[in-house]
Amino acid sequence: MSGLAPWLIRSLTQDDVAVFQPLRLEALRLHPEAFGASVEEELMEGSGRMIGAHPSLTLGAFADGVLIGSAGLQVPVRVKQRHRGNLFGIFVTPAWRGRGVGRAMLEGLLAHARDAGLRHVTLSVTSGNAAARALYRHSGFLTIGVEPDSLVIDGTAYDEERMALRLTGYVTGATANPH
Repeated sequence: MSGLAPWLIRSLTQDDVAVFQPLRLEALRLHPEAFGASVEEELMEGSGRMIGAHPSLTLGAFADGVLIGSAGLQVPVRVKQRHRGNLFGIFVTPAWRGRGVGRAMLEGLLAHARDAGLRHVTLSVTSGNAAARALYRHSGFLTIGVEPDSLVIDGTAYDEERMALRLTGYVTGATANPH
């Protein structure tokens, strides 16, 4: 085998909704504790809402033409918030886990965030998701807080760890008034 990855990662567009929604529903069914939406809500709202316009980005990982993973970066549209992004919906189908697909998508989103001039990105991860937490920590993310009972599913509460990665140095605001 050559040094090339056996998958292709590219930006998803609205034309990809038909292949994206089944993967999204698989993620919600397999790991309801890892995502804020339920299967029922996803079916009602549709997955197209998760494929944003620039500078937001949703990546898809394809192997032999089949979508095997997805990951998104949402950048707020408000002027005062355009300096940051939030990662969401990171999922790799079980047959492809442990092969670097998630890491490759994460690296692609972070490169896009840097190119877009974002100062930092954040994400939320279920506190018990050791594999995802390890991936994010390896990429430089730091825990900035834990939200207890962030999700409640069938009476079971799940905490979410909020993590952040600084991409650039901060520019200070106005200096104190010298008078």
